[in-house]
Amino acid sequence: MYIHHDINDALMAYRKPDDDRLEGAILAVVERNQQIRSQKMMTDLVLSELRAEDENYNVSGERIRRVAIERNILRIDIEYNQHDDRSSPDVCPVCGYPMAVVSNATLKGGAAKVGRQCTKCPYQTGQRRRTPGRYTFSKGHLSKDGMDVNTRRSLLKDAADLMRRAASMAESATKGTEHGARGKKSANRIRKMASSKRDADSLMNIAADLKDNDHDGSVGHGSAKSGNRKDI
Repeated sequence: MYIHHDINDALMAYRKPDDDRLEGAILAVVERNQQIRSQKMMTDLVLSELRAEDENYNVSGERIRRVAIERNILRIDIEYNQHDDRSSPDVCPVCGYPMAVVSNATLKGGAAKVGRQCTKCPYQTGQRRRTPGRYTFSKGHLSKDGMDVNTRRSLLKDAADLMRRAASMAESATKGTEHGARGKKSANRIRKMASSKRDADSLMNIAADLKDNDHDGSVGHGSAKSGNRKDI
């Protein structure tokens, strides 16, 4: 009897903040913290903010994240775990919005599915399934197209991989023919566009500059000159 009574008391005490109150708590937290490096830390800070008003407030980390994304009130960066299987979700595991197919043009003029991108938040998965591993929250907003810097770099890596495959296909297709030299020359140009350390416009250097500049739109500080760039 006493146990049943205690459970009922706990249920009666629980309070769920509405979206407006939750938004205010999230904004207060990011005003005081330049960067929050995990979902758990974000949840603890928001709960502390809410419970300063009412100790019975409670809210899940998932709801905090989804309200923040829905209202575009902070920036979210995602670190991923990558898996070997090629399945991809129809609904975003981060915010619950639908996923859109990401396609690239093929050499034959068609389109090949290379992954999926959330229609609202930065979550993106390539040909191999990726799941969210860690979130980082900071003051700001999602970019207009919903992509964070890690997603952009991942897309550039996928594009570079496809270009290297295309180069090998072009070289194989012309090898042993009178056009072998031309095919090899074209393949080398494609590989340079994908991975050259000297070419400022190679996909490798663009990806490196996105990381260096944290996707602020500024010009890279050494794409073609840096001696320690690594292939993406």
